[in-house]
Amino acid sequence: MPTVRDRLPQVPATALDEVNRNLDLLDQQIAEANERLERTQGEGGPDLAQNAIVGPLRDKRVAVLDRIAVAISRTGERPVGLTPLATCALDRRPIGGEQSNDAGSGNGDRRLPEPQGPDLELPNNTGRIVQPSQVLIEYRGNPTTKVTAMPRFLRALTGDAKPTSRGPANARATWSCSGFADRLSDRYPICPTGSQVMRVHDFPGCWDAANIDSENHRSHLAFADPTTGACPPGFTAIPQLRISISYDIPRTVQLKGQYALDSFPEENHNPFSDHNDFINVNTERQMKTIVSCVNTGRRCS
Repeated sequence: MPTVRDRLPQVPATALDEVNRNLDLLDQQIAEANERLERTQGEGGPDLAQNAIVGPLRDKRVAVLDRIAVAISRTGERPVGLTPLATCALDRRPIGGEQSNDAGSGNGDRRLPEPQGPDLELPNNTGRIVQPSQVLIEYRGNPTTKVTAMPRFLRALTGDAKPTSRGPANARATWSCSGFADRLSDRYPICPTGSQVMRVHDFPGCWDAANIDSENHRSHLAFADPTTGACPPGFTAIPQLRISISYDIPRTVQLKGQYALDSFPEENHNPFSDHNDFINVNTERQMKTIVSCVNTGRRCS
């Protein structure tokens, strides 16, 4: 499925915010069209879906692509060849014996293909895999109270893989630059010379003191209050996991917007779809050591 983000030329800094807003709108349009197709499946046949949903979707996408071109052209060269990326089609290939009525840009291929190649990448993902230059895994304390041990096999999520289709309620800003790790963004950063691109995944630091998992894999945990650091009523502070991943990405690549997440096709490389999963497999002894270190304010390794 052709995407828009990786087809753009270098976006002037003055146009980045406007271009990103319109790229997000393209994602939202696809998600809304797929929701309508799901609701109306079996009603009126393919002609209704094409005329009432897919056709108007293309017109909306043309308008957004034109706004992107105008934004870039104010201080740079207007991109050409964007209009064909507005084309949408129904994916009529059978999935599990049933036809899929999904709207996709370009070739309409919304079905997730099988991974392939030595890195087991999904076909049509963009570019090569960028290996991290450094990964830091740390546990942090709570500013209002001492932490208690995580139970073994506690499961945790942070972020959301599909904020476009499911909404942004669980999505979290993760992007930063080395030296600025406490200033997180939901956009791809352009870092100062000598600074690395970073993804910072903060996991919930509050536990309901009863369950190691929940139906939605979230309700048994909570994030502390961002202002006070206190856990919500009924929750107990636990060591808060932070995973920081650093990448050596040339600044020229950053300036051209040529690095991106590859995840679900409908997210169109949305940086806000960054996410992470965790299962606590520390031994009780190791977790006891972590709790002791955190509660006494030491830096342990």
